[in-house]
Amino acid sequence: MSLGYRKPAHGPGGWVAKLVIDGNRVEQRLAQADDAGAEADALPYPAAVTAAIEWARAQVRRIDGEGEGSATVVPTVRMAVDAYVAARSARAPAAGRDAEKRLGKHVLADETFADTQLAKLNAGTIRAWRQRLSGDLQPTTVNRLLNDVRAALNAAAEQHRRMLPATLPAEIRSGTKALSAGSSARKQVLPDSEIRRLIDAAFTVDETGDFGRLVLLMAATGARHSQVARITVGDVQTARGRIMVPPSNKGRAGKRPTPIAVPVGADVLERLQIALAGRRGHEPLLMHWRHRQVGPVTWERVDRGPWATASAALRLWDKARTRAEAPPGTVMLCLRHSSIVRALSAGVPVRLVAALHDTSVQMIEDHYSAYIVEATEEIARRAVTPLAPSTVAALRSVDEVAA
Repeated sequence: MSLGYRKPAHGPGGWVAKLVIDGNRVEQRLAQADDAGAEADALPYPAAVTAAIEWARAQVRRIDGEGEGSATVVPTVRMAVDAYVAARSARAPAAGRDAEKRLGKHVLADETFADTQLAKLNAGTIRAWRQRLSGDLQPTTVNRLLNDVRAALNAAAEQHRRMLPATLPAEIRSGTKALSAGSSARKQVLPDSEIRRLIDAAFTVDETGDFGRLVLLMAATGARHSQVARITVGDVQTARGRIMVPPSNKGRAGKRPTPIAVPVGADVLERLQIALAGRRGHEPLLMHWRHRQVGPVTWERVDRGPWATASAALRLWDKARTRAEAPPGTVMLCLRHSSIVRALSAGVPVRLVAALHDTSVQMIEDHYSAYIVEATEEIARRAVTPLAPSTVAALRSVDEVAA
């Protein structure tokens, strides 16, 4: 085996490992060299030697088939995505279908990227795929897609780690860096008067009141759709004026989730009474009619069930937004943004705001820093102490005073 260095016409060079064994020749670009202008994950020579040795050992195992009679599997991006979708579907069928649709449209449909072998995958390959994505995608949509791709590739890299380059996790991390979407939160913050109009419109566009209660709860708690959809009848504690909101499932594998006690107003609890009457505590609080298509533009009711995904409410949200004359492009997540800003403006400590909305203090500070300053300005003003000395009056003689 050998470790080589290649210097392009412009920019930093790169480390290239080569291996020849039993007539099989393999060559792989490992990483950037730590030249001037290199990325943060570039490797110096000693680290490149270590990575090359690990890579060569993995290639030997692959060539040998890891034992007699075993088939050699060459993992690809497509295989990683398929395995990821299957795993998500097993945990949560609705979330699995959502991921399958998103990844199928933007990843598997790009055959060049989907058929790339993981052993040859690098940050540049991932960036080239990102450049081929539709320019109409919002930054938040791209970041959601990148989260799925990163999770799929990391899971495959862990599963096949013995036959893949040691630098692959770093390449995945570099290639799937999120886009900056920090300004999106402020664009989606609405005053309380507009939030009330949206809630009224939500009850108007759906005569059953199912959609209205969904919007009301999202606005009152500031929770995500996936959290609100899992609220049960027993989670509504009318006597204590609060709702126990289930936490997000993100990052909680193997941990027992702890509900979040969110105070709500008496008006909210009153509008929920119709959904509480005569029902058992373990039943989902929010239900709606599910439909199936029986003609080109004809749908019929099938049964009532919980809200599976946020996409099931998009049609009604568009109607409510139009009726309430909300700003164009307003999304349902504006209810969460507005709830966070409402709490900050009321002087609720940042740590408590983060806890009530099941997020981190860092996220609140990154995206709502302007509102934190506004909310704390009055508190800071109370600490203002007069420091400038009073103006000394000029002395005048007795004669001047008499005159």
